[in-house]
Amino acid sequence: MNDWLNEPWVIRVISLFLAIFTFLVISFDNQDQRSADVGSFDSIFNNSRETATLEDVPVNIVIDDELYVVSGVPEVVTMSLTGTVSVVQSTVTQRNFDVYVDLEGLSPGTHTVPIEHDGISSRIDVHFEPETVEVTIEERASGTYEVMVDYSNLDQMSEGFEIESAVVTPTTVEITSAQSVIDRISSVKAFVDVEGINESMTLNDVPVRIYDNEGNQMNARIEPSTVTVELTVINPKVTVPIELKTTGELPEGVRLVETRIDLEEVDVYASSNAVADIDIVETEPIDLSTVSETTTLDVALVIPDGGTSLSVETVEVTVEVEAETQTTLEDVDITIDNVTEGLSATILDPESGTISILLSGYPSDLDRIDVSRLDLTVNADDLIEGEYNRPLEYNQLDNIRVTLPLEDVTIRIN
Repeated sequence: MNDWLNEPWVIRVISLFLAIFTFLVISFDNQDQRSADVGSFDSIFNNSRETATLEDVPVNIVIDDELYVVSGVPEVVTMSLTGTVSVVQSTVTQRNFDVYVDLEGLSPGTHTVPIEHDGISSRIDVHFEPETVEVTIEERASGTYEVMVDYSNLDQMSEGFEIESAVVTPTTVEITSAQSVIDRISSVKAFVDVEGINESMTLNDVPVRIYDNEGNQMNARIEPSTVTVELTVINPKVTVPIELKTTGELPEGVRLVETRIDLEEVDVYASSNAVADIDIVETEPIDLSTVSETTTLDVALVIPDGGTSLSVETVEVTVEVEAETQTTLEDVDITIDNVTEGLSATILDPESGTISILLSGYPSDLDRIDVSRLDLTVNADDLIEGEYNRPLEYNQLDNIRVTLPLEDVTIRIN
């Protein structure tokens, strides 16, 4: 065997065969266009074929996009490649090809055009889904539009807060598209989600969107596509007095002196529309029927209609009351009035000419009593000489009950 391999002609034959084989393999992998030679190789050495399907293959548009706008071209297509295993796999792996629609030379209007490709070996059968597309070519147009701010989740802002103003930078954007699209633009908006916001802030890169007059979002080229929105957030409030509310009546024999609240005013937070209608804050009612002595209570405040919150939730209320009591005035003088001219009068009983008087009332009234206003008198009008029992008279005192130890006084007229 070794002798046979040492023969020069054997070595030459083997070398020639290997050279030819190597040449054919390299030519096959490089997708040589000499189809006759390679085709012979395929038919001899490689009859294995396969089909590969590529999803979402991007589609380019060949047209002067400075002048025209195209609609109807799908962003991606499905592409099937059929050929020998090595060529198909190499194409799938490298993807150094283009898929496009060629619209050069077509006038504005609607056209049905094929999906085309470039950079794929002619030894591969290529099929697209769809094979053709209906496209519309329109002349390009543009316009400058003011950007308005719109809000989402306004009802989920922090309680009591609201948007006072919003400043957009830049204030306008340029929109470029087909003239038919430009004509349909109704509004240009930057949407801001205000959920949970409770302070002023600046929001960057807020997307700009365009809408037709039915509120449908439209697609077009927007420059710039985002804006900056500076929000001014406020928490409107109004300062109003506090009013104490009560219910029921004080127990018998107990009178209200005064009520005191440790705060005179409170801040009410409300919407800008509501603050103008809020002029007072009331307390929860205090049941006076349960108050028999001076009492201090923590009482909740009631948020008025339109308000959202208060600067304080409770106040300290003092209910000062007083109970009826009695006091005695000692040695109150009795006077005799209207004695006939030329006569004199003397009190016989009580011999001292004075009495003690029991006064009943509330302390605040009793402390202010003026004894001289009581004016204890006996009326001697038209009396002649002699002794008489005459009723004791006096002036009523405000809110004071007067109790006398006797009703009549004995006097002598001389």
